[in-house]
Amino acid sequence: MPKINIAIDGPAGSGKSTLGKALAQKINYHFVDSGLFYRYFAKFCWENKINYTEKDKVIRFCSQKEREATQNPELFFQQLEEKRDELSRPKIGNLASQFAPIKELRLIIYQIIRNLVKNKGFVISGRDMTFKVLPEAEIKIFLTAELTVRAKRRYFQLLSKDKKLTLAEIEKDLKERDQRDQKNITAAETAGLKIDTTNSAFAEGLEKLYALYKTNKFR
Repeated sequence: MPKINIAIDGPAGSGKSTLGKALAQKINYHFVDSGLFYRYFAKFCWENKINYTEKDKVIRFCSQKEREATQNPELFFQQLEEKRDELSRPKIGNLASQFAPIKELRLIIYQIIRNLVKNKGFVISGRDMTFKVLPEAEIKIFLTAELTVRAKRRYFQLLSKDKKLTLAEIEKDLKERDQRDQKNITAAETAGLKIDTTNSAFAEGLEKLYALYKTNKFR
């Protein structure tokens, strides 16, 4: 069976990274979390004392790193994976949220991901994946769930990482993010096959994704 690419999009807290990684393991594909790239570049800028407000500097420095990544995208991705624990720290996540709105940086990350997955065999999760980054992916999925369910899932996820946030705070944050991202959420929902996991346990959600892969409707 020839390998393909599977792009997973969806609102914050929809489980796209958790289920995407589990699906990749199940079918023996590589998993790519686009958030890891944003965290890497934010940390890279921070280490070089570049603030997110210094847009020209951000673009110049990150463009240099893009050229390195283009020469060997597999090695670059491997280096990111090796730094996953470090890049997953809350401080780096906060930095990434400051740099992510820079359009030129997003375009750099889009191109790196495209170069990485061109030989197929990847499950790629993240915002804008299905309609901006990889519209040509053989399977495109829009993963979603009701706001209250997404908030509970995120609450228990953060609780396991010893992050002290109330359920109400998390739900408020997700609602605000949904409102800010509504245009992109609508575009992603239109581009991908919608899977609602509101009433699905993790295992059931994974089986839905796996069944879609096996039926292979979109090849």
